[in-house]
Amino acid sequence: MKHIIALFLLFTFTTSFAKEFKSEIINKITQTNPPQQKSNKLENPFEAKQDIDHQFDYLYKKSTTYQEYKVISISLYNTLKSSVLDSIQSQKNIIAEKNSSISDDKQQIASLQEKLTDTQQKLEKAISLKESRSILGVPSSKSVFSTVIAVTYFTLFVLLGFFIFKYKQNLGITNKAVKDLEELEIEFDKHKKNSLKRFQEVSRKLQDELNKNWKKEK
Repeated sequence: MKHIIALFLLFTFTTSFAKEFKSEIINKITQTNPPQQKSNKLENPFEAKQDIDHQFDYLYKKSTTYQEYKVISISLYNTLKSSVLDSIQSQKNIIAEKNSSISDDKQQIASLQEKLTDTQQKLEKAISLKESRSILGVPSSKSVFSTVIAVTYFTLFVLLGFFIFKYKQNLGITNKAVKDLEELEIEFDKHKKNSLKRFQEVSRKLQDELNKNWKKEK
């Protein structure tokens, strides 16, 4: 009986000691590594420079609720207002730049269209000049111009042939006249020589007669 009581007391003491030892170990562990609580702090989108949607969500979550209303702080309201105005101004600047770019593009397109129109007019004028010709300042079609040129060349060839024929004819007449003149000059030279010879003979005879008469008178 004494042994049973001793065993019961020993078991009770051991169990109590184990509970106290376990509790002490848990307390030490808890003090050494306190449990980390999950942070539910919201990230401030105003500081992070996030978009407007996140800023409105942040403002809604940070606002207090009164019945069916939301009460927001003045500082958050002013910050959101400034952010919205900056965003609107930025969009306005982008729109202004786009409008300026569109205006420049329109001016460039208008300039290109003007150049294209001018080029088309010059091309049409060049084609018209290629297809038409001017005769003595009078515009005419290419076919009429070709006909006039052909007739002109034909007329010039006919006139050239006529002048060549007349030249040869006149050349023959001129050669005959020159030949006749040369023959006439030859005959004139012969006649001149004969006349001179007869004159000399007559002069000699006359001198002889004069000499005879002069001797007789002596």
